[in-house]
Amino acid sequence: MRLKISHTTEYTYAEPVQYSLQRLRLTPLSQPGQTVISWETSVEGAKMEVGYDDHFGNRVNLVSVNGDQTSIRIVASGEVETEDKAGVYGVHQAYAPLWLYLR
Repeated sequence: MRLKISHTTEYTYAEPVQYSLQRLRLTPLSQPGQTVISWETSVEGAKMEVGYDDHFGNRVNLVSVNGDQTSIRIVASGEVETEDKAGVYGVHQAYAPLWLYLR
């Protein structure tokens, strides 16, 4: 099944924000049962600083606000192809050990 996804987050502040950092985890990964065809994350009112993969294998984007901002708009959108694997995911590939998820 091919899915087109668009997610918008808007922050509006009563007082101007002088400085802020925020981590965004809005990027899906290609994995068994899911293939990312295209994906884009855009930010208005803030600056995309750096992107990295966290210890769980998730894509993280760090954004900052520096100056007088009264609103921030984040849009994550793209296209994903999914396939029914009947619950069988495949080999574990993240840095975190599986026992961590049992807590």
